Amino acid sequence: MGKKMKIKAKEKNGVVKVKAMFTSVMADKEEAEKKKIKPEYFTHILGTVNGKTVFDATTSGFMAENPLIKFSFTGAKKGDELVFTLTDNNGKTETGKKKIK
Repeated sequence: MGKKMKIKAKEKNGVVKVKAMFTSVMADKEEAEKKKIKPEYFTHILGTVNGKTVFDATTSGFMAENPLIKFSFTGAKKGDELVFTLTDNNGKTETGKKKIK
């Protein structure tokens, strides 16, 4: 499972722009066999603010190593907390939080 999340969230004129990078090898079965490691990749990425879903993606091993996502949304303000919950193919979850600037 990824060990680190880098999250940036900035609000301007009512729009919050987000950049988030998640550390993971993102190795599916084939890639894991080549690298001689266990398969490890995110299967679900969920982003929420104040209990409201702002990002939701089901993924697989097709994503690049250390995936970077960018998106924007409305309905949040400076000081609100953006929470990402990652679930991997082994069922483990990891959470990262960042206040919106």
